[in-house]
Amino acid sequence: MNETFSVCFAGNPNVGKTTLFNALTGLRQHTGNWTGKTVDPAWGSWTLEGRTYLAVDLPGVYSMRGGTPEERIAASWLREHPPDCLVVILDATAIERTLVLALELRPLGLNTVICLNLMDEAERLGLQPDLALLSDLLGAPVVPTRADRKQSAEQLRRTVACACLKARASGSADANVQTLPVLRPAGELLPEPDPASVFARVSAIARAVCSAAPRPRRDPDRILLGKWTAWPGVLLLLFGILYLTVCGANYPSKLLEALLGCLGDRLRLWLRPIPEWLSGLLLDGVYGTAAKVVSVMLPPMAIFFPLFTLLEDLGWLPRLAFLLDRPFACAGTCGRQSLTMCMGLGCNAVGVLGCRIIPGKKQRLAAVVTNVMTPCNGRFPTLILLMGLLTDRGVQTSPLLRAAMLTGLLALSTLATLAVSRILRKTLLKGEEGSFVLELPPFRRPRLGQILIRSVLDRTAKILLRAVTVAAPAGALLWILSRIRLSEVPLLTVLARSLEAPASVMGLSGALLLAFLLCFPANELLLPLAVGILQSGAALGAELAETELAPFLAGAGVGPRMALCAMLFTMFHWPCSTTLLTIRRETGSRIWTLLAVLLPTAAGVLLCAAVNWIWGFFE
Repeated sequence: MNETFSVCFAGNPNVGKTTLFNALTGLRQHTGNWTGKTVDPAWGSWTLEGRTYLAVDLPGVYSMRGGTPEERIAASWLREHPPDCLVVILDATAIERTLVLALELRPLGLNTVICLNLMDEAERLGLQPDLALLSDLLGAPVVPTRADRKQSAEQLRRTVACACLKARASGSADANVQTLPVLRPAGELLPEPDPASVFARVSAIARAVCSAAPRPRRDPDRILLGKWTAWPGVLLLLFGILYLTVCGANYPSKLLEALLGCLGDRLRLWLRPIPEWLSGLLLDGVYGTAAKVVSVMLPPMAIFFPLFTLLEDLGWLPRLAFLLDRPFACAGTCGRQSLTMCMGLGCNAVGVLGCRIIPGKKQRLAAVVTNVMTPCNGRFPTLILLMGLLTDRGVQTSPLLRAAMLTGLLALSTLATLAVSRILRKTLLKGEEGSFVLELPPFRRPRLGQILIRSVLDRTAKILLRAVTVAAPAGALLWILSRIRLSEVPLLTVLARSLEAPASVMGLSGALLLAFLLCFPANELLLPLAVGILQSGAALGAELAETELAPFLAGAGVGPRMALCAMLFTMFHWPCSTTLLTIRRETGSRIWTLLAVLLPTAAGVLLCAAVNWIWGFFE
C-alpha cells in the first residue's frame, strides 16, 4: 500500500489549473484571473487510501512548441519526468480553444485524464457539453469540475487514482494511444503536425460535444477598452482605489498609533527596574521604530491590497496589459511588463520575480532593472504624509487632492519606466524583438474568501512582518548612533551635516538624505528614521503623530520645496535590500544588479535637482 505515483497538471493559462491543484494538495499558490501567473512548476502531494500522489503544477501554456519560457519549462518537464498520470484541464466555456493543447499532448502516449473545469460558468452560459462523447473521442476519462468546489476536487482525485492504478497494473501508460517519437532533432517536444488537420479535428470535436451555442455575454470591454473611454477609465479607477486608501487609512492609523503608544507606556512601567540605557534601547529605539512602522503601514495596506486583489480576481490586470502593450512596444518591450509593474505596487521584489513571465531575455532584463521605479506599498505612507507639507494647510490637505497627486505620481512612474526601458532597448539591450499571446479572460465573480486570504495573509502580513523585522534592529542602530558623541555632538548629527552639500543640490537636507541611506533595508523606515535623526534619536512617539508631523518637520526646515523633492526621491531611488538580492538572484549578474541601483537613483537625483533649481529660479 505504500505506493507512490506522479501526476502532472497541464492546461492553458486561466483555466483554473492552479486553483484545482491547490484544492487537491492543500497548498496556497497565488492564483489570478490573468495569463502568466504560474511560471515555474510547483510541487504538492496528497494521500488517498494509503497511496501517495506527488503532483506538479506546470505553467499555463497554449502550445508545446517551446516559444516561451513557460512552454520550454513544461515541455522539458514532460520529456524528462513522464508522469504516471497527466491531467489536462480544459475550459468548459471554451472547449474548442483549450482542446488544441490536449490534442498536442496525446501523441506522447501518457496516461491522461481530461478535466473539464469551470462547469458552473458553462451552465450560466447555457452550455451542456456531452461528457461521454468527449471521453470517447479523446480516449480518456473526462471529469467535470468547478475549481472552487471540494466535491469536484474529490472526484478528480479518485479518477486520477483509478487511472494510475490501471496504468501500473497494465504496465503501460496508455494502451489506447499509439506512442510517437517524443523529441525531434530540432529539440521540439512533439512532431510538427499539420495545422489544418489539427484545427479541423478540434472544431469537429467541439461541434460534436457542444450542441448549444453559448448565450451572449455582456461586454463591458466596449467601455473598458474603448478608444475614448479606456484611459479615462483606468485613471478614474486608480484614483478611486487611492482615494479609498488615503481616506480610509487616516482614522485607523491614529487609533493604532494610540494603542501602540499605550502599550509602550505599559512596557515602560514594566521595564523600570532595568538600567536606563537598556530600557531606552528597547523602548525608544526598537519598540518605538517598529510601532511607528506598523501604525503607518498597516491601515493603507489593509485597504489597498484587498481592493487591488479584487481587480485582479475580476480580470482587470490583463486588460491593463492590453492597453499598455502599444506604449511598451514603442519602448521595445511588451504589455506583460505592465503586469510586473502592478506586482511591484505591492512589493518590488515580487515584481522582479514576476518578470519571469516575459519571454525575451533582453525584454525581461529591462523589466527587472526598471521595476523599482514603480513605488511599492512601503513608499505610499511616506508619499501621503509628505503631501501634507505642500500647502499651508499641512496635513489637512484634502484626501481628494492627495489621491490625485498619487495618481499623477504613478503616471510619472509609468512614463519614467517607458523612457528608461526605451533607452536600454536602444543601447545595452538592443535587438531581440518579440511578441506574446495575451488572453483577455472573462469577467468572473470575485471569490471573497480567496481575496481576503491572498490580500491579508499572503501580502499584507508578509510585507508587514518583513518591515517590522527590519525596523527593530534599525531603530536600535539609530538609538545607538544618537548616543555616541563627537565633541559633544551626536554622531547622527555629524553624519547628517556631512551630507548637507550633496543634499542641498537635490533640494533635500542632510538629515533626509541620511534617512534615505539608512532605510536601505526597507523603504517603510524612511519617516521614522528621518524624525529620529532630526530629534537626534529621541523617542518616536507623539511627535510623529499625523496632526503634529507638519509643524514638527516645518520647524526642522522641511518646507514645500523640500517635501516635493523628497517625494520625487522617494519615487526614484535605489532598491531596498530584499529587492536588490532578488535582482541579483534573477539576473545572475553583478553588473545588472549595479545598473538596477544606478538607473533609478540617477533619475531621482536629476529630477530633484531640476525641481530644486526651477523652484529657486522662480522664488
